[in-house]
Amino acid sequence: MFNLRKNIDRVNFFLLPLAAFFILISSAATNLFIFLCILFSAFICIKNRDVKKLIEKKVFIFSSILFLLFLVSSLYSIADFQQIYESIKKYIKFMYIPLIYYSISIYNNNETIIKFFITGCTIVLLMSYLKFFSIINFELFYYFFADLNFAGYEHKIVINKTAIFQHYIIQGVILSLYSFLCLFSAYKKENFIYYILSFLSFINVLFMNDSRTAFILIASLFILSFLFIIKNIKARIVVFIIILLISFSQLSENLENRLSVLSTDIKLMENNDYNTSLGLRTLWLRVGIENLSEKPILGYGAGSFNKTSEKYFIEHNISPYDEYVTNNPHNEFISISTQLGLLGLSFFILFLFYLFKESKGNILNVGIFLTIIISTLFNSAFYDNMLGLFLIIIIGLLLHNKQKFQKL
Repeated sequence: MFNLRKNIDRVNFFLLPLAAFFILISSAATNLFIFLCILFSAFICIKNRDVKKLIEKKVFIFSSILFLLFLVSSLYSIADFQQIYESIKKYIKFMYIPLIYYSISIYNNNETIIKFFITGCTIVLLMSYLKFFSIINFELFYYFFADLNFAGYEHKIVINKTAIFQHYIIQGVILSLYSFLCLFSAYKKENFIYYILSFLSFINVLFMNDSRTAFILIASLFILSFLFIIKNIKARIVVFIIILLISFSQLSENLENRLSVLSTDIKLMENNDYNTSLGLRTLWLRVGIENLSEKPILGYGAGSFNKTSEKYFIEHNISPYDEYVTNNPHNEFISISTQLGLLGLSFFILFLFYLFKESKGNILNVGIFLTIIISTLFNSAFYDNMLGLFLIIIIGLLLHNKQKFQKL
């Protein structure tokens, strides 16, 4: 019995690190390791009679309430069964958070998680450069796996210049935090390789990726780094000079093109063409505001945004509305307020507020919190599979990291 428990502990120690390693490489592997971690952690928690630890933080209470509200809302939801099921399946991640934290706290493997995460992201980062500069033809790579029915890759991944295994928005967000973590590790461990990796990922996200969400995140983390990590004046000058030089190189064309698209998007919206990133988000915001005004307290129920968006487009003569109907409005506040009303939105804001309180006094935690809040503002982060799993892992790290970190 002792050997069995020892073997389970040995396996469980590496489940979250492996999930973090595969976060940008394999959705299937990440889902598997997260599921096993939750399963084993729940078993150990019950066996050790540690259930009270799952409600010892207010963050856990609010995340659990949020999921319970989703369950209750399924009783009055206007959505069909499949949409309700999909929504509940997505938002069950809120229930994973206490168990993720419990696993990290009993095995104290947060450093191992970060090491595995950095290793996995480094592999993808290097592959991204190989793809961007056409050193390797990744289309052949994708088609090879598609022919084997081994894995399906989204069209946007194939045509994007830097994305490898995940959607470019997800890769951009994750590599942004990776860049910050590498810089933090470089200063803490005085390891020059981490500085190089941090710089390479910064350039990759800002000048080579297509995600404007990632642009905002990497810029925010860059400012945070300058305030608290890069304190040396000479180092700041060197970084500014390098960025300035790159801004006048061909690499800057991608960033300029993505930003210039914004003006094009606005002109298209003036002509009632909303089939752009900005246009769709604007439409979904309008839908969300109307949903909240019509069902302010409890919302329309789990999985309801699809139905309410279709209703909005028909009533406002917006066509072709089939292209705009979705269950994912790319904003967690809109998504939750439509499904759970002001009641659910209030608990979600309280959930974020207590995450912020947990992050205070620690620069690494502040970087993680910035990643969470920006992800939820510009994407339905917890509704998304991989981005949501990424967030619950880093939330576990944030909650476990107690060390106060002074200004550097």
